[in-house]
Amino acid sequence: MLKNKKALVMSVLCAVASVGFVMSASAETMHGNLDEVVVEGSKDVLPGGNVRTTAKLGVLGDKSVMDIPYSEMSMTAKAVETYGDPSQPLANVLMNNPSIRTSTTSPMYTDFSMRGINMNGNHMMLNGVPSLFYQFTTPPSHIIDRIDITSGPNAGVNGVNMSNNGTNSGATPAPGTINIVTKRATDTPVNRYTQTFSGRGNAGEFIDVGRRFGEKNEWGIRVNAEYMEGGLALPGTEKNEKNIFINMDHRGDNSTTNLLAGYFDLRVNGGQRWFSLPNSYSSIVLPDAPDSKNNYDFNGTTKYVHGYLATLNHEHKLDDTWSYFANMGYSRRSGNKDNQGASIKFDEHGNFVGNQFNQQNEEGKNAYVQFGLKGNLETGAVKHDLALSVDRSWARYWNKSKSYKPNGQEILGNLYDGIIFPDNYVLQSFGDGTPQWEETNIGLTIADTISYGKASMLLAASRKHENFESFTGKSFKNDNILPTYGLTYKPVENMAFYYGHTESFSRGLVVSGNNYTNNGETMGPVKSKQNEIGVKYQNAGMMTTLSYFDIDEANRYDINSNDPNHPLTKVDDGKNRYKGVELTVNGKLADKWTVTGGLLYLDAEREKTKNGTKDGWFVNGASEWSGVLGLEYKPDDSLGIVGRAVWNDKAYIDSRSSSGKTEIPSYVTFDLGVNYKTKINTVPVKLSAMCYNVADKDYWMGRGSSTTIGLSMPRTFMLSAQFDI
Repeated sequence: MLKNKKALVMSVLCAVASVGFVMSASAETMHGNLDEVVVEGSKDVLPGGNVRTTAKLGVLGDKSVMDIPYSEMSMTAKAVETYGDPSQPLANVLMNNPSIRTSTTSPMYTDFSMRGINMNGNHMMLNGVPSLFYQFTTPPSHIIDRIDITSGPNAGVNGVNMSNNGTNSGATPAPGTINIVTKRATDTPVNRYTQTFSGRGNAGEFIDVGRRFGEKNEWGIRVNAEYMEGGLALPGTEKNEKNIFINMDHRGDNSTTNLLAGYFDLRVNGGQRWFSLPNSYSSIVLPDAPDSKNNYDFNGTTKYVHGYLATLNHEHKLDDTWSYFANMGYSRRSGNKDNQGASIKFDEHGNFVGNQFNQQNEEGKNAYVQFGLKGNLETGAVKHDLALSVDRSWARYWNKSKSYKPNGQEILGNLYDGIIFPDNYVLQSFGDGTPQWEETNIGLTIADTISYGKASMLLAASRKHENFESFTGKSFKNDNILPTYGLTYKPVENMAFYYGHTESFSRGLVVSGNNYTNNGETMGPVKSKQNEIGVKYQNAGMMTTLSYFDIDEANRYDINSNDPNHPLTKVDDGKNRYKGVELTVNGKLADKWTVTGGLLYLDAEREKTKNGTKDGWFVNGASEWSGVLGLEYKPDDSLGIVGRAVWNDKAYIDSRSSSGKTEIPSYVTFDLGVNYKTKINTVPVKLSAMCYNVADKDYWMGRGSSTTIGLSMPRTFMLSAQFDI
């Protein structure tokens, strides 16, 4: 069956490619050969090719990073290709930004933290459209042209979106945004075939076909498809993925239009890597991290999702000053999960205690539409860059889940010998998901960048009307204003001092799930404030940003209960306060050296906790210090040698110990790789090899603002061969 599906995908791609060849030939006959576009030579890309100098400033469109009054980093497709492994979570690439640390090595999830706050696929935008992904899915790396990472105060410039985020149950406004821009057809035809091999037998095939045609190459089509299956580096774990994405665009004299449509099918068998401490845990230290090759899955552990999505972007010039724009998107997904609960509990000696089995069937729909007007005005020496938009986002979610002890028995075993699952257990069948909630957001956004001489000011606000309805009978209606403002001063063209502020809101919550002691409880909306001040400097092929930030958020999380039938309780307990300093460095360090990365100092403490008992405690799972350094050395144009070091200082999570907290030890990991460009006959070929976690280090990792901890994945080798046919 799989072979038949694979053959069908290949046939479709070959048909598209053949059409592209005909169109290209016709265009070439009329207009002659087109010069090749070299990404690294683009004026919008820093030398070295990993980072762009422009990024999206919400409804105002693409702007110079130097003019954006908060931390912004735009990764290129080259950076994704250099540091990424398609069989691993996208966070493996995102963490080249020092504000981001991966929160899980499990291929089942997409979690990562930004400045200490947990995030996942729900926080990603696709071509400017929010909420098309969720905790298990992110855009596949092979369709990505660039990633705009905003780790600063920008809530009021993007329009409204959904406030649910999967991990934190809608409680935490995100500290930033991640916008994925997909690949489009270039003036140079693309016929690219890539093969990858990683882990213990995971093989991937990728096809990338792009053509432009018509008068002045105004029409374009880009097709990207993936077929992957096989075992990962963790024994007993598989990742099987197939998808196809078609991007069509039109660029006329007065308008641009881009349409992306895609289908995805993703299954991960095994890979449970989340753990937590039971109420009885009393030690101030964790047991030694076990061998990361240990498998903690039973034979039926799986997570599966499939669905489709589409985005549409259009902009039309009304005159030389004004234009209108529209952004739309839709996604639908369904799937299921069968595993040993959200996390596996262990005691001070590493023995598993109080664990249950979890089954879940779910389905989700998201839709978004935005219309806006933008333009430029001059009032004497003052210039205005204006935008006004209205948008509507809608989502509906179905779920049916069950937590129980298989055959009435607990899941036993320990960290070092593996899991013991009850014998003769058969997965239960309990039906499709039922409607859980529906959320609608309607918003009005206005933004203005006011420029005068060497200074500019950003003023923006979104008026958000939110209607959340739980099908348990509870509902919320909120009207909020999300202000954002910032000031930038450029004493010289390549240096900018800036300050930014934003406020964001996240909807209230109805606790849902039979595994909660307070199932059905209503928890109110929460508010977050964020401030940032910093300096940006660009010179000699390098861009550096140094910033100080201050963020607060509601401290809403799950704790273990003493009820074996309802193991969790969701609680509100004051606020988390994140203050820190971040240094980001990107570009050409020397003629043959490219650097990417930086350092993060984070003072993350709790405030206004119940009876003040935890005031001053460090936020769960957040490290005080962390950093990343990626280097690429190119002795010549053909050869590249890549290295990366990722460091996380110690972190803490709550426990019942005398001190009330348990330490997660610090760790450092290293990745090494090499790539080589050559030709086979006349076909350009790029060969790459990468080794992640070279030292095969076993370590625990914290998850920002969560008491759950992750276990490292073992050393992983990845090989790839890319052919430009």
